[in-house]
Amino acid sequence: MSGPKPKYPIKLFDKEIAKLRQMVNSRKAAQGQVMRAKIILAAHEHPEWSNQEIARQAGCTDRAVRFWRRRWVTTKNLEDLPRPGAPKRFSPGGAGTSHSPGLQLTARGGEEAQSLEPGRDRGPVSGIGAGGRDSQQHP
Repeated sequence: MSGPKPKYPIKLFDKEIAKLRQMVNSRKAAQGQVMRAKIILAAHEHPEWSNQEIARQAGCTDRAVRFWRRRWVTTKNLEDLPRPGAPKRFSPGGAGTSHSPGLQLTARGGEEAQSLEPGRDRGPVSGIGAGGRDSQQHP
């Protein structure tokens, strides 16, 4: 095949091959993980293939093939690295759940302006029907 010989040869154990094949055939695996598993399996099964040929077979770029071959040889892992920065502070059980009666909007003066909870009085807006302004009688 065209291209230089790969710098990072891939050698897999039977357990690793089985795990990667299971990932490739899984319907619920993330597509990025599937592509990475295809790259590693192709590199193992066809050591004579160049990175360009593996990229064609896996549907990615040769740069991605080089990256994931190197990552596999150094860490034996196809997971993304943790992102830099502070961890996320959002929690699904946090604000806006059972202890909160609904989202409250506040006017500039600090008084409660409107509640977005269904069924609560919304002030002057609650008297307008589904037809809006056109449904009211004008003199």
